[in-house]
Amino acid sequence: MSNKKLIEKPNLNITYFGYVITDTKYNIKYHSKTFLHFIKDSKYKDIINKKITVFFSNIKPDKIDELYEIKSVNNAKYYVIKNYIKLYDNKLYLMFFYDFSISDELEKQLDYLSRQQYLYNEMLNKLEEGIYITNEEGKTLFVNDAFVNLSGLNRDLLIGKTVYNLRKDKILPNSCCAKVIETKNSVSTINNYYEGQKCLVSGSPIIDEQGNFKRTIAVIRDVSELDMLMKNIAKEDSLSISYTRKIDVNKNNTKQKELIVSNNAIMKSIYKKVKKVANVDSTILILGETGVGKDFLASYIHSMSERSVQGNLIKINCGAIPEPLMESELFGYEEGAFTGAQKGGKKGLFEEANKGTVFLDEIGDMPYTLQVKLLNAINDRIYYRIGGNKQIQFDARIIAATNADLNKLVVEKKFRADLYYRLNVVKLIIPPLRQRKEDILPLIQQFLEYYNNKYRRNCFFSSNCLENFLMYNWPGNIREMKNLIERLVLMSDDACIDSDLFKEQIVSNEGDMNADEIFIQNNDQSLKKRMEIYEKAVIEKTIFTTKTLKEAADKLEIDISTLVRKKQKYNIN
Repeated sequence: MSNKKLIEKPNLNITYFGYVITDTKYNIKYHSKTFLHFIKDSKYKDIINKKITVFFSNIKPDKIDELYEIKSVNNAKYYVIKNYIKLYDNKLYLMFFYDFSISDELEKQLDYLSRQQYLYNEMLNKLEEGIYITNEEGKTLFVNDAFVNLSGLNRDLLIGKTVYNLRKDKILPNSCCAKVIETKNSVSTINNYYEGQKCLVSGSPIIDEQGNFKRTIAVIRDVSELDMLMKNIAKEDSLSISYTRKIDVNKNNTKQKELIVSNNAIMKSIYKKVKKVANVDSTILILGETGVGKDFLASYIHSMSERSVQGNLIKINCGAIPEPLMESELFGYEEGAFTGAQKGGKKGLFEEANKGTVFLDEIGDMPYTLQVKLLNAINDRIYYRIGGNKQIQFDARIIAATNADLNKLVVEKKFRADLYYRLNVVKLIIPPLRQRKEDILPLIQQFLEYYNNKYRRNCFFSSNCLENFLMYNWPGNIREMKNLIERLVLMSDDACIDSDLFKEQIVSNEGDMNADEIFIQNNDQSLKKRMEIYEKAVIEKTIFTTKTLKEAADKLEIDISTLVRKKQKYNIN
């Protein structure tokens, strides 16, 4: 049997240890198996009665009970301590040998592994996706920083605990890793973390070199970045999709700011107010006729706020959702709350808007019976799902909008006065387009450029057509203008869109009225006011279609100083 096979593992973890007993002349009488590790010479199959000085030349006879360094014949360094013993009246030496080099190597290896583990952890913490690792029994071994941020959970709650217990204790809503352990296959699930985000979780088994199942690893991604993939996995369509629109403001912030087109003093004042209140949570009430741009202003307010980074803008059209479904859509419901309720319950739109903004469009159409629950949710910042008894924290800004006369609805007992006053903290009233004629030409230019690019056209408006734009009353406001320009770009046979096509499309929209009736309807102002409106429109159109003020003055056959004075009078930019 070789020396290697004879070596025993020492009881001490830090070093190799062996002992030997000699007589006073250093002849070996007995030794432990582990002592052969210190000799490392296979030619000696039996060392009994051999002198220990053959193997170690610098053993010191005078050193008793003292640890000192010795060298073997192979120049290996060890340590020895020598004691006297007496056995059957014979005086003997008991020597203990230690090899601390193994301990040093172990420390180096442990230090190296520790540094490698730190680097691996740091690399995993740099990932934007969450990482969750367990052993083969589901014990949590590691979670990275991204998972902590996505789930809202404390790392100390997770490490060392099994996913089964975490699920049982309602710390984890679901466990992809548990399903991986059960199936030994890759699994994808949707997890809606109680204190965090709704996420897509993809788990996989980790197999060692011998084919044994040893670990699970799950990759967690924010579902807002993988919305289409989430729908494929969940294989369910929410009714909310039909009535809501999530706006990714982070991507559209710059685009929205570029879309702000207004030369009107009232609109400039509104945008100035928006900048003041954008980063506070005061409730905003936007009033104005249909089509004036209430949706756009709500989106702009959200884009200017810090909430655009943390959450979405959820638009809820209070007039589009059927009344029986309104409460469940807004606040969600628990499993079994009513017949046909989705298994596991369902989040409401207010939960979807967490950290973001809720835009309650057409708030005047909100069912009267539901208004008190909405008021309580806004006041208390908590609410309950249908059929539930767990409080849900509500952290979203409220923006409401309507074209209805809320004061009148309050008097008619169709809208709660307390809700009206709660919503009416910051009121923004958008004037109709007929009261902001100075915005017509910039809006025309913007919409025309958009639809030319969209439909690969190169259309432009004739001067007479622009005059019609300025003189028309725009009962449908900006929405009507935008739809009309799209229709004109599509219907025009030539690049130049003239007034005849404009009037044709307007007449087709207004039914039996002729063009002249359309252009004079609702003009109940005095003759002087009408003349000023017409003069302003002509001057705006001329400036818009000429390169310089001198050219515009020549075209109008007036002095340039007169043109400058009238331009200032009508606040034309």
